[in-house]
Amino acid sequence: MANINELIEGFSFGQQQAIVGGSPVPAIANPQIAANIWRQTNLNTKPWAKMPINEDDKAEIGKGHEFATQLFKSHYQNPDFEISKYCSSQFIAWVMAFSLGNTTLSGSAPYTYTTTPALGSAARTLGGVSGVQSLELPYFTHVQQIRPGGSAILDEAKIGCAVRSWKLSIKNSPGRASAMISATCACTGQYVAPSTITLPAATLLNEFNAGTITALSFNGVNYMSGASASNFVSLDASWDNNFRPGYFPGSGNQDGYQIQGRLEFGDRTFSVQYVVRVAAGSPEYGDLIALTTGTSTVTFLRDSNNSFTMLIQKMAFQTAELSNTDGIVTLQITGSQLYDPINGLVTMTTVTPQNGICQ
Repeated sequence: MANINELIEGFSFGQQQAIVGGSPVPAIANPQIAANIWRQTNLNTKPWAKMPINEDDKAEIGKGHEFATQLFKSHYQNPDFEISKYCSSQFIAWVMAFSLGNTTLSGSAPYTYTTTPALGSAARTLGGVSGVQSLELPYFTHVQQIRPGGSAILDEAKIGCAVRSWKLSIKNSPGRASAMISATCACTGQYVAPSTITLPAATLLNEFNAGTITALSFNGVNYMSGASASNFVSLDASWDNNFRPGYFPGSGNQDGYQIQGRLEFGDRTFSVQYVVRVAAGSPEYGDLIALTTGTSTVTFLRDSNNSFTMLIQKMAFQTAELSNTDGIVTLQITGSQLYDPINGLVTMTTVTPQNGICQ
């Protein structure tokens, strides 16, 4: 018997090499060592389940009856797993790099990560190999343990994990909960148990809150100064890679169960909604009617070593719905994020003391 508070987790901040088909387990890359793995806390208290799927012969005739008589091993279909945390420069850099897939690293202590959505036709670095053209995103290794050692209750490393989606939330509340980010992760089904990994001490993260926001500008409306200053209430932004199924002939197997040999992004979706107070002369509804487009920027600045900026290159307003928040008349704006032929869709820029993220 174990208490869930004994669960410790880690995941690699460096890329795992691209996974390949093979039996019994596709190749495992260097990031699956303690030196390349963070130990992190998680607001999600549920461990990442390992789920083998069996099938039976119920639908087959010739048995003399309609009932199943045998079970057969089918495949590993692990459920998605959420890493939910307060916003920090290290974790935001990790989420954006592993979910969008095209990251440039510059600077030295602190390090600047400039990340944009990968295009399958564009050359980029994947699994430590430059010039790769692929629909696959960078992979990482996830470790979870309860009383690791000779009589561990849980000691497992999942191999070939990728970020399926993320959600960024900013609220008009105090404390760390005013700025949250969560990443939903998928796994091919590969694993190693015991992990043979000794997790390091928990990483000290440099966290943001809503009070550290220094830029809030949407489609030409500045919510940090001028007539619209202090009118901003909340924001919810999300990204979904809509992974394609990764089972194919030769995709590999483990324990006699088929595993996925790749996690490829499908038609990705980028959603932004925000809420603002309504004042006399508020420009949002007029921008909606006029189909006005412009850049949109959100910036967190903790200090010179820790910052994050989300720059949406071309945004219009899809809807602007009147509502109320805590008795104040508000507008809920749904953005329409457009692809700009020169600047692309969105650019995420993170400054952090952590080196080697997604490298």
